[in-house]
Amino acid sequence: MSASMIEASEKSTVTRAQIADSIWLDGRLAIWHETSNWLALSDVHYGYELSRKAIGGLWPNWGMAAIEERLGEMIDEYAPEKLILVGDIIDSSFVGMEGIQFLEKIIERTPGEVIFVEGNHDRGTIKAKFDWVPQFDIDGFLFHHGHQPTPLGDYKTEVVGHFHPSVNLRDGAGMSLRIPSLVQESYKNQADRWVLPAFSPWAGGGRFKIAEGCESARQWVASTTRVFELHDPTLLDR
Repeated sequence: MSASMIEASEKSTVTRAQIADSIWLDGRLAIWHETSNWLALSDVHYGYELSRKAIGGLWPNWGMAAIEERLGEMIDEYAPEKLILVGDIIDSSFVGMEGIQFLEKIIERTPGEVIFVEGNHDRGTIKAKFDWVPQFDIDGFLFHHGHQPTPLGDYKTEVVGHFHPSVNLRDGAGMSLRIPSLVQESYKNQADRWVLPAFSPWAGGGRFKIAEGCESARQWVASTTRVFELHDPTLLDR
């Protein structure tokens, strides 16, 4: 990939960048609306290790602890009035009680409301334990997981997960590093679409394919040490 990095706006900090009016991309893989004080993230896939073990894999449990720590830090820092979890919060029905306990802790720790948007991985006992919605709207944004078609109506922007976008940065000497990213697609006659990075530390992701009809796109690289826009001249190649 031939690409050049574009520094984020002068309002950027070490770990976040402003990607739209009042909205910041946090390098811990979430977006925050500073005016309405909502925090949104997707594809937590809590219990991924348990799902792999259930089918015979050998996986350490560090991912679940890392998720709880990173999400807890952001909840404490932003104290969101709404925490919007945009699907695939739990990895599978094998997670069971561990998933219920995780979500209960998140609800208790969050000062405002927690919104559970249903994803294709959210199955099992958690479906009966908590209230789930297929979509959620606020401030002209429509949040849904993105795994099935959803009518957009008059919303300005749809925000989805599901696709796990990432970029593969190379140093030209054989070394490469895959990093989660956020993609913003702009359209002429329909709502824009933002695709969130996967929150799970196990989600490697891949090169993102821009949807048909997209007129322009921006891609933001997100890490805990730096958030920046990546100018990739091949992003709109189809």
